[in-house]
Amino acid sequence: MSYTFFYDESNNIRKLFLKGKRFNTDSHSNPSPCFVLAGIVHEGDVAESDIKELLNALKLPPSAKELKFKQVAKGGFLDNLKSQKLVTILEWLLKSDYYIHYDNINIEYWSLVDIIDDCCEHVDKYGGLNYSPAGGKRMYLDYHKDALYELMKMDKSNFLSLLSKYTYPKVEPKDAASFNKGLNKLAKKYSKPEARARKIVDKRTSFSLLSLSKLFDMCRNIEEYFFVYDHKVGSLIDGFSIFYNQRIKLFNGSKHVLDNEFEIQKCFEKYEGYDKELSSINYEFVDSNSYLEVQVSDVLCGLFKNYFTFINNLKLSDLDKVKSSLTSHQQHCLQLISDLISKSDIKNKEFLFYVMSMGEHEKHRQFMFGEYNKSNHADAA
Repeated sequence: MSYTFFYDESNNIRKLFLKGKRFNTDSHSNPSPCFVLAGIVHEGDVAESDIKELLNALKLPPSAKELKFKQVAKGGFLDNLKSQKLVTILEWLLKSDYYIHYDNINIEYWSLVDIIDDCCEHVDKYGGLNYSPAGGKRMYLDYHKDALYELMKMDKSNFLSLLSKYTYPKVEPKDAASFNKGLNKLAKKYSKPEARARKIVDKRTSFSLLSLSKLFDMCRNIEEYFFVYDHKVGSLIDGFSIFYNQRIKLFNGSKHVLDNEFEIQKCFEKYEGYDKELSSINYEFVDSNSYLEVQVSDVLCGLFKNYFTFINNLKLSDLDKVKSSLTSHQQHCLQLISDLISKSDIKNKEFLFYVMSMGEHEKHRQFMFGEYNKSNHADAA
């Protein structure tokens, strides 16, 4: 099956790097760890639904040159759910032959998780881990990547200071064991009963940090952090072209229409010199002024960036309370989003891609679909 994809992006911060005890993005007015590449998609070359009908239904003022998310909704995600224009868009998409697609990348999580891969690689050399009780190696990795990410969020300044001290991600082999010891010290601190007594952590997080500490114990003599070493000092993410490249290649028999993003274009031009698969794919960068589908994609990018930022910040213990406090209009809007995700997931599970922690997956399932303690249909990285 071939498709036509339309794309926009939200929160392309270009680069993520360490600045002492902070990320460079922490100085932004509304910092978010979520990069979203998203849009709409239909089968074949031409959609049956006329997207101009949607634009007419929105009744934008004559001064609006094109549809933008800021014209549709304001504020954070819960405020977004109050928008009648957003309801109009979601209802139209549900009735149309369009689907949605998105990549949600938690860039902070993604920048850290290789630490766990390196630890398990080290322990595996000596047969020190039995992955069966965790449900297999992938589940064990995801569980401890989640614990590491929660540890970073819990004590961000000390955690990032430690990374900066050891020039992460370029941790020198001579410093590998000391770096591991520093991480272990933090994990032990927050897995102690005192941390639970002071309500710094809950029972569940305390247990996961204790397991993380045991993994670090097994790595006390680690020789190197192989997976993270091949990077510049302090440079965590050097660009997002990899996600564009990955998405386009995943549907290499389809057409891809992307909003102008000159940094990505330059990368693609460079790749085409040696990447025959990319050069054979039908893609183009366009001015969104001329493509209503790209303008609708802008709305979806803004919406899902806000949504996944909300999910990242939401405490699991507060989830039911927050959801029960929604007005009937907000509940209706949330249900439309849920239905649109489900419609697209049923059509093709690869339309929706996530790089986020197990905790975020769980909160996403519970808040969006009311699913509790069920396995997720998408993998955590």
